[in-house]
Amino acid sequence: MNILSIDTSGNNYSLSVSKENEITSFQDKSDNVSSESILVEIDNIVSQCSLSPNQINTLIYNNGPGSFTGIRVSSAIVQAIGFSNDCPVYGINALNLDAYYLYKKHNVQKIQIAKKAFGDQIFHGHFEISDTNCHAKEPISTISFTDVKPQPGYMFATNSSNIQAENDKYETIDNYMGSELLIDYYKRYCQKKEGFDYKDALPSYAGHTI
Repeated sequence: MNILSIDTSGNNYSLSVSKENEITSFQDKSDNVSSESILVEIDNIVSQCSLSPNQINTLIYNNGPGSFTGIRVSSAIVQAIGFSNDCPVYGINALNLDAYYLYKKHNVQKIQIAKKAFGDQIFHGHFEISDTNCHAKEPISTISFTDVKPQPGYMFATNSSNIQAENDKYETIDNYMGSELLIDYYKRYCQKKEGFDYKDALPSYAGHTI
């Protein structure tokens, strides 16, 4: 199985290719996410793995919430490759990925995520995680940071300085190699699919971050 993984949910992006369970990755830190640069680096990393683009048979991407431009770029790319190669696309929610990262780092099974969005808004969700499942207790919502209340029994994690100033007990959502973690998440949790379905390549939200 040849997997291409894309995470453009932040200010920069990462790409990973998994070939025969060996992962090769690239991370751009230029704070300039563009379709042109991503397509060039996809060609580079695929060639580095001695593959051609038509040999990619699984696509994974971070489908938001996150950078509006970045998510749209990666959504368009996985749609194009998925359609051309008739291969499945797996869109993984950004907050699920954050929760999984914290689960692996701290071995905690209940995590509350408050991730900055636009203006004074926060992407917010409660997650329950095990080795076999990672799910939000309710649909992920967008609320004002003043309405965020840490829930007892949950690790509280945020990347908002506004919330950090009001709460003494929190975990910072660190930067991590999203494209590599997406592959790990896919292998652990995703039910395998056959062929391309354009609905799988659509962003999961209608908002954007600053």
